[in-house]
Amino acid sequence: MMLRKTLVAAMGLLLAAAAASAQQNKLAVGSKAPELTIQTWVKGKEVKTFEPGKTYVVEFWATWCAPCRKSIPHMTELQKKYGSKLTIIGVSTEKVDEVRPFVQKQGKGMEYTVAVDERNATDRAWMKAAGQGGIPCAFIVGPDGIIQFIGHPLDPKFEDIIGRVIKGRYNSKLVEAAAPALRSIDSARAVKNWKIAESQMDELIAHDKSIFSDVALSKFEMLVVDQNSPKAGYAYAEQLLAMYSDDALFLDELATKIASDPKIKPENRDMAVAMRAAEAIQKVPGHNPSRALAVKAMVNFHAGNYREAVSQQTEAYFKADAAEKAEYKRTLERYQAAATRAGV
Repeated sequence: MMLRKTLVAAMGLLLAAAAASAQQNKLAVGSKAPELTIQTWVKGKEVKTFEPGKTYVVEFWATWCAPCRKSIPHMTELQKKYGSKLTIIGVSTEKVDEVRPFVQKQGKGMEYTVAVDERNATDRAWMKAAGQGGIPCAFIVGPDGIIQFIGHPLDPKFEDIIGRVIKGRYNSKLVEAAAPALRSIDSARAVKNWKIAESQMDELIAHDKSIFSDVALSKFEMLVVDQNSPKAGYAYAEQLLAMYSDDALFLDELATKIASDPKIKPENRDMAVAMRAAEAIQKVPGHNPSRALAVKAMVNFHAGNYREAVSQQTEAYFKADAAEKAEYKRTLERYQAAATRAGV
């Protein structure tokens, strides 16, 4: 209860600070993303509005900026990694005849959307409004149209936040407010004060089970690995199966952790629970059918059921989108090789 009061109080202070920052600079983390007022789209499709459910990165850069050029390969890698789940837009305020030949020269080395803001309208609405003077500067816009990050695209936190935002697992204000509690949990685990650690974990999960789903997995790990109590751990896993029955991503993560996390001893793996988590994915509305099959294949593979793993991964491969097929094929070949070695 004390942790919850502290969390609520911290949230109040952070929201007040955000409001003060928004009044001073007009744009901050937690603000609604402004529109893009662009004259020329040099590469990629025009983005008129931010579509609900999609994640965007708006990066301000220039051809003459050495740090900007350094971030280009990183941005390209991220765009390839996340495909249609992420749209990266590089915005320059230079002249079109300066930007276009530069982008053309980069070829596939700059494989994301590029726009030219010749009238500086977008620069004013984003950079100036946020009080940002240096480039490159990236804004992460979440699926709800809210800005979740403002800063350098090579910041170590940048890529991690993108991944969490895409998964619907990130809220900048809530994560910041919970930071003291998360540090307290780490300290309690370090000195084996399990009661305190569990209590604080439970309060965070109760506050927002989606944002703090990683805490739920950490509690399972603490029970099975740190305390070496698989009985308690799998009793908790049963609660998680019910609590996250509508969350395909969490069920995927739970199945994967049980089946393949190297920290869990082989004798402490309950593959039946892992398979139940994998099978539960298929009951979640809107789940990815190919991924659901791939998770079942993964559990069977780690359980030594190679024939079933190959069959399910083959089906997953054929159901997968074009962008996923290469990865699915590599996994299928690994399962096939294991099946051949086992003589099945």
